[in-house]
Order: sequence, then structure tokens, then C-alpha cells
Amino acid sequence: MIKFKRLPDLNKRLVASLSIAAIFAFLIAFSWHPWVGMLMVLGAALLAVVGIWEYVQLARTKDLKPATKLMMGIAFCEVIIFVLSQKNPSLALLPLAILLIGLVGFFIFHFRESSDALLNVAVEFFGVCYVAFPICFMLGVLYPETHHTVGQDGRWWLGYLIAVTKMTDMGGYFVGKLWGKHKLAPILSPKKTIEGAIAGFFCAVGTSMLIYLLGKHFSQGMFDLAFADSIWLGMLIGVMGQVGDLAESLLKRDAVVKDSNALPGIGGVLDLLDSLLLTAPIVYLFLRMRT
Repeated sequence: MIKFKRLPDLNKRLVASLSIAAIFAFLIAFSWHPWVGMLMVLGAALLAVVGIWEYVQLARTKDLKPATKLMMGIAFCEVIIFVLSQKNPSLALLPLAILLIGLVGFFIFHFRESSDALLNVAVEFFGVCYVAFPICFMLGVLYPETHHTVGQDGRWWLGYLIAVTKMTDMGGYFVGKLWGKHKLAPILSPKKTIEGAIAGFFCAVGTSMLIYLLGKHFSQGMFDLAFADSIWLGMLIGVMGQVGDLAESLLKRDAVVKDSNALPGIGGVLDLLDSLLLTAPIVYLFLRMRT
């Protein structure tokens, strides 16, 4: 009982996390319905827009002046176009074209004022890649290209990605708070511990293996994950999820802010997605490399 006094924000986190989990579970379960699918894609695009806005607020603490509206527009279009390219192979290069258009637009935006142009253009381009592309990859996992994942149910794969990644976070949080003693990254995130990181890693592997077993018995062959793959993929997600978390902490620490926004229980969109920003590309590429 005394141990749980070290978790003063537990109730707030639980309410926010369970509410978000319930919403996402509902949307994912019915994501193959055309209207729900449209809502998912539009919601993901808006999520990217909010994430870009939060990223820009971090950049502004460094006296930079990114092209906020242009970044938001490119991120929104990138998500929409990416989904269309998944469904139509003839549009496969269009997301790259949108990114190129964005890069050109960032240069043009600073033609009137060259001060800090190098930093601003770099910040703008990185921001779109950092926020928008992982969200695209999450949709790519949910709505995979048929010729790459024949007979696979994207709902299982997106559920797998989110569950393994978030169990990494939860394992690290609880063990770190209750029993952690040795600091993992004292400068970036003083509350994270080595004990928590180890627990998060094993939670990722355990969750990956558990979902493998569930898929084997309940997915009717629509979630084709081999046992060996469940181990090494869980290990990779367990590591990269924590790197993604610390990467966002690095940006916030440089901007001297605690959270990327002020949303109750979660902080901000970047705080919610931080670990997924590096694990989503892993699962997406894993599916793409399958034949």
C-alpha cells in the first residue's frame, strides 16, 4: 500500500488511458466499415496536425519561426495521400511527391527572410517526418497493401503494435515507480530507471508472445506471426519504444517543458504517441518485407 503512494497521478492516468483505449478499440474493431474507415483516416490526419502544432510550440521556445500552417497542411495531406497510395499501387510515389512539395514550400516560405533559414527549414522538414510518417505507418499497418499481406487482418496487426508498445510503457512506469533505484537517463527523464527499462523490455516480449498465442487460436489465420518472430519483434519494439519515449523527452527537455500540451491525463498528442513514433515504422516494414 505504501508503495502505491509513489503513484500520485495513477488515477488520472488510468481514467485517461482506459478512455482512449476504449475509443481506439472500438474504432479499430469496426475500421473495415467504410464510414468508420473514413473517420479513422480523417482522425489520424487531424492527429498529425495537432502533433505538428505541439512540435512547433517546442521549436518556438528556441526562437525559431517554422512555417506552422504549411507544416500542418503537408502533414494532413501526407496522411490522406498515403492511405490512397496503399489502396492504389499506381499512386505509390505520391507520398514522396507530397514530401518534396513540402520541402520546396519550406524553402520558398523563407525567401523573404533568410535569418535562421537553415535551422527553420531543417526543423520543418524533420517535424513532418517525425510526426506525420509514423501516423501514416500506423494506418499502413491497419490497411495494408494486399499484395504484401495476403489474407492478413490489419486490425490484429495494429492491435499488436499498440498493445506491445504500450505494455512496454506500462511495465517501465509501474516497476520504475515502485522499485526503480538506478536512473536510466537522469538528464532527459529523471524518473525513468534501469529497472523500469528492463521490466518494459520483458513486458514487450511477453505481450508479443501472448498475442502470438491468441492469434494462433482466434485469428483464423488472419494474423500470421511466427513464434520466433514474436520474440525478436517484441524485443525490437521493447527497445525502440523506450528510445522513442526518450527521444520526445529530449525535445521537451531542450524546450524546457514538461508536456507537449495540456490535455488532462495524457499531456499532449506527442506524449501519447511518443513510443509509437519509432515502433510503428518497425511493424510496417516487417509487414512490407513479407512475401
